[in-house]
Amino acid sequence: MFRKNSLYCLLIIFVLSTLSSAQDISQGIKLLKSEKYEAAKTYFTSLTTNPKLAPRAYFQLGELYLMLEKVDSAKICFTKGIEANKEFALNYCGLIKLNILDGNTSEIAKNEELALDYSNEKDPEVYLVMAEGYSKIKDYAKAVPLLNRALELNKQYLPAYIALGKINLEKSEGSEAVKNFQKAIDIDGKNPEALTWKAKIYVLINNYDGAIALLNEAIVADPTYAPAYNELAEIYYTKKDYAKAAENYSLYMDNSEVTLEKKKRLASILYLSKDYKKAIELSEELIKTSPDNLYSTRILAYSYFRLEDYKNSLNNFQKLFEMPSVDFLATDYENYGNLLSKTGNDSLAAIYLTKVVDMDSTRKDILSDISVLYFKNKKWDGVIATLERKNQLKAQEYFDLGKAYYFTQNYPKADSAFNILVSKVPELGIAYFWQARVKTNFDPESDQGLAQPYYEKFLTLAAQDSAKLKKEFIEAYSYLGYYHYIKEDNAKSLEYWLKVEALDPENAQAKAAIEQMKKKR
Repeated sequence: MFRKNSLYCLLIIFVLSTLSSAQDISQGIKLLKSEKYEAAKTYFTSLTTNPKLAPRAYFQLGELYLMLEKVDSAKICFTKGIEANKEFALNYCGLIKLNILDGNTSEIAKNEELALDYSNEKDPEVYLVMAEGYSKIKDYAKAVPLLNRALELNKQYLPAYIALGKINLEKSEGSEAVKNFQKAIDIDGKNPEALTWKAKIYVLINNYDGAIALLNEAIVADPTYAPAYNELAEIYYTKKDYAKAAENYSLYMDNSEVTLEKKKRLASILYLSKDYKKAIELSEELIKTSPDNLYSTRILAYSYFRLEDYKNSLNNFQKLFEMPSVDFLATDYENYGNLLSKTGNDSLAAIYLTKVVDMDSTRKDILSDISVLYFKNKKWDGVIATLERKNQLKAQEYFDLGKAYYFTQNYPKADSAFNILVSKVPELGIAYFWQARVKTNFDPESDQGLAQPYYEKFLTLAAQDSAKLKKEFIEAYSYLGYYHYIKEDNAKSLEYWLKVEALDPENAQAKAAIEQMKKKR
């Protein structure tokens, strides 16, 4: 009886010890899957002092270094794992991964034989790890049979289905990939990795709602699983919901290892979400550790500009443009150009905005902005060159172009521009006024009356705007008064000069004309 109880106790201790070991390893693997590489390295390193756990811990360290593309460190770990227990098969599988990368077929064969011998060809993980090695070099013809063998040994071996799904995905076999990820989910509906991979397939077919639902399931199952937050962030980024993208990317960083690249990415998303203060805060932090950081300097320049902190924006733009060997973006020139315009440097602003169109010929909208800057500063040649480059113009742009031609005394082209303007907006009174002005240059003595119908049309259409367009009305009345005078229609001439006087009682020309008309009565 005593012997039976002793054996039972030993069995319980063995089972508990095995469960504890498995649990210890799984905690480290969980860190690895959440991209907490330094934490995982520290964790697995701590397990190497335990003789029972050391072989597995060294294997996981080797896997970690392979993920980080530190091949020499990976080899050291796999070798130490074999030294800790030469019968632990997975470290030979780790070496096989390295042999595959090197193309060392003799070593592959040797290590494969040892791995299979020590596992009695009954460990599905051995086949999984070897398959991962072949998948790394896209040799799927060798990887798939190994995964199928793993599933022959254990039909419920979830990692093999995920590995097969990944291969399907690489081969653009979306339907098969979904099937394999779903099989993994059928085995464990709360497996965050399987749920996340299936979500990735949904993203590829633009089923964003389905992907979001799966990723939320993954997060409920394991709130620390970082890749799920990353995928959510990218989906919301694609949907241009930058606030949610920033929220989920922050959670991704909270649950994974924080890197410089991740911080840069978050700063970019924060900028796009219009959280400029946080974007600045994060970018300033990055600048402290990396003063010549192009990416962060750009975000700072843009964000300060959006907050109308033009001084800090200008400082960062100047720093940006002083950086050597930089391929500047069209948005760099656009934002800097707009900043220069805001700070009163229109001439330089026009130069930088022109660079945008030079880089991207589709940005015709920028040409509109440039023409406005030139027009504001009465640089008529600039207006003409810019709008002629744009080619397809809006009504206001034809108006500006017509004026620019007029002020450079290119009356035929001015006439053409105003003709197009009135065809587009026939009820725009002021357009006829400018047409009339142009016509006076084709008829300097006014004896042909070329401008007459246009001034009259202007007065009719703009009748309600006489106060606002007082100078234009005076000019139109004065022309018509003079025209009728030279045509000897004194009554009509007097009528127009009286209208001038009503608008401008001190108008000397009107006074003289009225006095002369009265004498002729």
